[in-house]
Amino acid sequence: MMLSAKQWEKIEDKYGLLMHKISHNISGDNAISSHEDNLQDIKLAAMEAVIGFEKQHEGANGKFDDFWGSKGFDQYIKTCMWTKKNNKGSKIEKNYSITKRIVNIHENEEVLNLRGSSGSSIENCIFVDEINMLIDEEQQRVVKSIVNNPKLIKRNGKVNILQLSRELNKGWADTKKTVKELSRLMKNEL
Repeated sequence: MMLSAKQWEKIEDKYGLLMHKISHNISGDNAISSHEDNLQDIKLAAMEAVIGFEKQHEGANGKFDDFWGSKGFDQYIKTCMWTKKNNKGSKIEKNYSITKRIVNIHENEEVLNLRGSSGSSIENCIFVDEINMLIDEEQQRVVKSIVNNPKLIKRNGKVNILQLSRELNKGWADTKKTVKELSRLMKNEL
């Protein structure tokens, strides 16, 4: 079964933002898995979901136009896309120890030889400059500490609040509150 352009347009209109969100959540490492690569994988999973849903129960669901907009199909396509994200993410995580220092030179050629202040990468400097416009002084201290000491990030991606509070010479509760506020502003769980 091939989707028509009109049918695909319906899928993109309804699930396009979700596809981008899922793609963004797969990996932050462009060398291994860029947003565009992830998005194509998620789109493929959505197309396969349509085919799979049509075949379920020996075709009892009918064709695309018959089940489009149904709660069952909505749940099925979302499950397929999130499953694709989890499978791809687990493969990336499994190989993280091998790939963690890989750089995508095709996208970063112009910055390969550049260095930011105190030897940190230019990407980190740009990120800190952008984020500093949105956050207060205490939040800036937290961001700079994390950028300068990546060991403050645990293996699961969360900030080590205790270690960060010691580095900032602040109480644990105050540090946690600041990190939570940063999480909210960045729309990213820290």
